[in-house]
Amino acid sequence: MKSPRDLAIERSKAVYIEGDRNNHVQLLKRNLVKFGYLFAPNCNKCDHKLFCGHMRKAVMLYQRFFKLPVSGVITAETLKCMHKKRCESPDIPADRTQVLNDLDDAGIAAADPFVFTFNNGPWPSYDITYRLTNTTSDLRGEGGIIDDAFAKWAEVSPLRFTKVDNADDANIKLSFETGDHGDDFPFDGPSNVLAHGFFPRDGRVHFDDAETWRRSQPNQPDFELLEIAIHEIGHALGLGHARSDSDIMFPFYDGHRAPDYFGENDIAGILSLYPFITTTNNRAKKVNLQAYASGSDSVLIDLGSEKRFIAFGQVTYIDSLNKFDADNAVALDIFTIDDEMQPGVAHGGDHLGSDGAPSNLMAGARVGRGRKVQFRLRAIHSEDLNAYGVGCVIVLD
Repeated sequence: MKSPRDLAIERSKAVYIEGDRNNHVQLLKRNLVKFGYLFAPNCNKCDHKLFCGHMRKAVMLYQRFFKLPVSGVITAETLKCMHKKRCESPDIPADRTQVLNDLDDAGIAAADPFVFTFNNGPWPSYDITYRLTNTTSDLRGEGGIIDDAFAKWAEVSPLRFTKVDNADDANIKLSFETGDHGDDFPFDGPSNVLAHGFFPRDGRVHFDDAETWRRSQPNQPDFELLEIAIHEIGHALGLGHARSDSDIMFPFYDGHRAPDYFGENDIAGILSLYPFITTTNNRAKKVNLQAYASGSDSVLIDLGSEKRFIAFGQVTYIDSLNKFDADNAVALDIFTIDDEMQPGVAHGGDHLGSDGAPSNLMAGARVGRGRKVQFRLRAIHSEDLNAYGVGCVIVLD
C-alpha cells in the first residue's frame, strides 16, 4: 500500500489517479476500451466512473504504446495525447488485449521491430479493386484524391489497384458517413475521431463527414483527405497502427506529414504482408534483397508445390551512409513459411528487442516442408545504412 506521502507526490503530478471517480474518467475509460487498451469484461463489476485497477493497467499499456512516461496515472501529457485528433480504428485488437500485459513482454511477436505490433492478414490477391461510393460537400474531386491515395501504396509495394464502377465488385469500399452509420464505431461529430478502416476481408473505409475535409494545403485548420485516406487504406490492406509519429500508420493526425508520406515502418509493414513473388521449379533458388532508402525488402519464393527444403539467409554487405552508431542494425530473416511466421531464424544484427524477443537474432536455417518461403531484409534507420543480402532455398526431396 502506498504511503500518504507517496500518494501526495503522485497526486501532484497527475490529473487523475486510481480511486478518482467522475464523468470524465468514465469517458476516458470508454476510449481505452474502444482503442484496445482495456478488455471490457475485466471491469464489468467496477463502477464505470471509477479509475479502477484495471484502468490503471490500461493507462500503463497506453503510455507504453505511445512512448510516454509509464506511471499508470493520467498526467497532463497523457491526457493531451488522449484528446488528439485520431483514427478510430483500435490500436490493439480486442482479442489481443485480453492476453497482453506489456508491449515489451519478452519473447512475443509484438516485440518484433520489423513489423507493426498488430497487423492483420493480407488480401489473397495482389489485384485489389476499390470504389468511392459517395462524396462530401466540403470539396470537389474526392475521387481523384482517393485515386492518388491508392497510387501512393502502389509506389511502395507490388500491389495493383483498379477502380470499379460497381461497389459490389470492390474489395475496398470507401464512403463519407456521420454518426451511427451501421458498424460498431459510430462517429462523434466534429470532435476526436476522423475516420476508420476495416481489415481484409472486410475492407470498408469510412470518413466522418461531420469534419471539414480539404485538399493538401499547408497551414489550414481542416483535415487533409489524401493523408487520412492513405492511412485508412493501410488498414484496409491489413496494416495496424504504428507507434512512431514518422509513419503514416501512426493513429494521430497533426497536419504536418512530410510530402512523401511514408515512414520506414510503413514500407516494412506493407512488404511484410505483400512481398515480391518469384517462382521456381528448380532444386535451388537464390533471391537478392536490398534495404536502401525504404529500409526494407521482402521476397517470397513459390516452389510450385509442397516440398521438403532447407532455407537460410545471409546479410552479405553493409555500408554506412552516414555513421555507425547505436541505432544501426540490420537483419535478414525467414519471415514466413506458407504464411506462418517463423520467429528466430535470421542472420545479422544483435539484440534488437527486449530480452528473449524474436528480434534478438539467431543465425540459422530452417528445414521443413512447405510451398512458399518468405525472406525479409530490414535496415533499421535506413538513412544510415545500405544493406544487401541473399535468401536461399534448397529442395531436399
